[in-house]
Amino acid sequence: MHHAFTIRALLKQLPVRIETAVAYGDRLLLGTATGALLVYQVSEADRDRVPTLTLVETKKSFARKAVEQLGVIKEAGVLVCLADGMVTLYDLHTLANATPLTNTRGAHIIALHTGVDHIDGIPTLVSKLATYGKRKVVVLEWRDAEFYKSFEFSAAEKIVAMQFSAPGLLVLSTAREFLTLQLPRGQWDDLFPADTASLRTVAGGMAVGHSVDAAGSSDTAPGPQTSAPSGGMWGSWALSLSGSSADVQTTIARMPSDKLLLCHKDTGVFINSAGKLCRNEYSEPMVFSRAPIGITYTSSYAVAISHDSTPPTQPPSSSGSTGNSNPPAPRFNVEVRNIGTQALVQTLHLSEEEPSRIINGAGGKQVWAFGPHTVWRLMPMPIQQQVEDVLDAEQYDEAISLVAQSDNILEAEKEELTKKIRWLRARWLFREQAKYEDALNEFTELGATPTEAIALCPERIAGELAEEAADVESIAEENDTADKSGPQIPRTKSTAEPAAWKDALYAVMRYLTEHRRWIQQATRDGKRELEYAVRVLDDDDDDDNNENGGSRLSSDSARGSRQTSPDDDDSLPHVRLKRLAFSLEQMDIPIPAMAQVVDTTLLKVYLECSPGLLGPLLRVKNYCDVEQSEGLLLEHKRYLELVDLYHGKGLYRNALQLLQKQGMASDSGSLHGTYATVRYLVRLPADQFELILEYVRWPLQSGISRMQDRSVHDSQSSNEDDEDWPAPTTVVTMVFADDRPAAEAFPRPQVASFLRQTSPELVVLYLNYVFETWHDETSILHDEMVTAYLDMLGNADPQDADAEVNTRQQLQNFLKSSLHYSPERALARLPDDRLFTERALVLSKLGRHEHALSLLVFSVASLALAEQYCVENLAQRPDVFVLLLKLLVSTPPADVIDSEAQDIRMGRLEFPGVKASTAKQVEHVRTKIHRQFVGHLLSTHPQSIP
Repeated sequence: MHHAFTIRALLKQLPVRIETAVAYGDRLLLGTATGALLVYQVSEADRDRVPTLTLVETKKSFARKAVEQLGVIKEAGVLVCLADGMVTLYDLHTLANATPLTNTRGAHIIALHTGVDHIDGIPTLVSKLATYGKRKVVVLEWRDAEFYKSFEFSAAEKIVAMQFSAPGLLVLSTAREFLTLQLPRGQWDDLFPADTASLRTVAGGMAVGHSVDAAGSSDTAPGPQTSAPSGGMWGSWALSLSGSSADVQTTIARMPSDKLLLCHKDTGVFINSAGKLCRNEYSEPMVFSRAPIGITYTSSYAVAISHDSTPPTQPPSSSGSTGNSNPPAPRFNVEVRNIGTQALVQTLHLSEEEPSRIINGAGGKQVWAFGPHTVWRLMPMPIQQQVEDVLDAEQYDEAISLVAQSDNILEAEKEELTKKIRWLRARWLFREQAKYEDALNEFTELGATPTEAIALCPERIAGELAEEAADVESIAEENDTADKSGPQIPRTKSTAEPAAWKDALYAVMRYLTEHRRWIQQATRDGKRELEYAVRVLDDDDDDDNNENGGSRLSSDSARGSRQTSPDDDDSLPHVRLKRLAFSLEQMDIPIPAMAQVVDTTLLKVYLECSPGLLGPLLRVKNYCDVEQSEGLLLEHKRYLELVDLYHGKGLYRNALQLLQKQGMASDSGSLHGTYATVRYLVRLPADQFELILEYVRWPLQSGISRMQDRSVHDSQSSNEDDEDWPAPTTVVTMVFADDRPAAEAFPRPQVASFLRQTSPELVVLYLNYVFETWHDETSILHDEMVTAYLDMLGNADPQDADAEVNTRQQLQNFLKSSLHYSPERALARLPDDRLFTERALVLSKLGRHEHALSLLVFSVASLALAEQYCVENLAQRPDVFVLLLKLLVSTPPADVIDSEAQDIRMGRLEFPGVKASTAKQVEHVRTKIHRQFVGHLLSTHPQSIP
């Protein structure tokens, strides 16, 4: 609650009884019980004086009996007077020329309305006067200040209240229900029953009790409370019907924006100018603390008067103790409620006497209350003070409603003020109410930078953005706003406990994730900047902000100066509000700058709330600040995520250094060993080739060392992978011999040269993949393959004959199949004292067949290989068999055959199993073999031998 009005009794102890009043312009007309009319001039307040009433004219014989109601049709210059059961019209300016309306005889209610109506498509100023009496409604109409005609409509029931909601619609109430009368057709329509339960039902509230006051507490209004009848809607209707009409408390009051408040006892509902319930604007009925006897309005408030039934406070007894007694309820007979929020704003007590009527004037800018012998003026407090008060009390919805409804603020400035109040409300919701989602949604709707929400988080999350205004690690402590900088929210005590930060961080996580998607979409759309609302302190307030943190003015000085002249300045934009001493400026912020703040903060939140989401954040393109993120991830030992961060930022060496360090550590979990390093090397692009060679050396050497240790200590295959320490062949297969584009783009000669430093077997593995998969015909690579095989043979274990045979077979197959190695370089690399078969294959590439056959016959001593050589090279040298025959014929048998009879048998020649026991017998076998082999050649290859 706050002070919306102050009360001043301008007239006291009048000698006549006031029955009714009307205000227009600077005039206040009082109708008395004697029939006199008192005319007062109203002098408004200024800085030097208070408002006053000056009696300017007295019409003692204005009416024969008591003046029951007065009304003004200013557009037609008519004063309407209801007295002695009949309506009489007077000239408004002279108060003469009485015109009695005889067809209104018996009237006891009048209603007036002036508005624009479209008649035959032409906008026309229409004024209407409605009267009710003797079950008859009489309506008089003026068009453009000229009397047009009157209408009469019969009423089936007694009317107790009526008001126009539009020129063509009259809203009425009987003891049972609310009705509408369409003009001029005279069609009656039922609205709803006129009882409390029904009003609460149709309003959608279904609430029992009283509405929430401006401070947020319900059912706390002072004075007697009216509860809903227990019989439900129809039971309440039955009670309504059974009561006497004298007990019926029904009011139809005009409200701003062409609305009406239909009130029965303490409960009222709003309808619009079409007679429809305002459900979208008001979800619940307006419930007063007492049943009003009169209601009027200003631009923001519904002001109701009632009879104060609270007994006056009695002094405590001298002998009795009052320690356990409840404090007396404060007395009041004026109740002020916000029209927009329906919250209780203020209660006032008119102490001189009970009020009987309340009206407004000057379009709702003046509020007058009347007792039998007293006239009060309810003077509104300056709107800037009201807004300041509700902001001080952290009643942000109330402040927004005040600004929206006030007619003392320019429309162009309302939006800015509302945004600023919503800004403060979002911070309050987050900090004080623990309504994190609501607060962040508010920031989103306002277009705020994410830094506003981040700054509300603990310092470990917000970092440099953390507000210095409070210890955000313990938001349950009191917040002293006297020494803070910036437009801080004055806080009483936070409702959140430190443990509740978890919920806050989850909300921030969802908020930042959604904002991150927004940034990504803007990036895809080609945008470079995003527009945000940024809070900027007013330059003129820098000194003040340094002194009092931009908070409220001193209560004594601010309120004291204002209350001396409460309506000296009603224009909020011209008065500085310390709580709103900042502006919201639309600024274009580069996307990378904002994305860095969002992503870095999101990383911090993930670390605290959802570590499993770190990977998805860091494995894709992100804008995390490397220095901050690196320190945090190391602190939390999130090494895999740190590797992802390094990788995303192109800091590949940092990642590899970390992997190698953790791979050597025994307590590094999944990073122990070389497998993590190898797996990371596979992720690197081709332009990091030198770095790959630098860091693949460790996995290769480690693998070889472990293979050697394994071969010494057990019989397990030396080429078998360990879970964390892959074998060298596996390393080469993953890093180099792989079908990913980066591996294909590596400079292959450099890869082969690098692998040859480690092991020729790895070169063979790699080059086999290169030739088979990528069909590389580069001569240097094929030469490198020959060299690798020769190195393998040179390093072979003499005791492992099978391995040497296998390697030689692979080399021979390559020498036969490859067309891209250099025979000259291969011949130069072959040893002179062995590998004659391989040398013969290379010689064949050079066309030196006679030399090759000579090696096969004399050095290898294998006629079968010589024959096979001829078959394979027949296409290249058609007379290759002739060369072999010449070689055999010109060479003594003993020099050719020696003791290879068994080998010749294996080469498809069959000889009798003769066992030579003498030198003569041996020579005989040799000669026979020689002759038979020559014959075999002649018979088997007759076309190749001319």
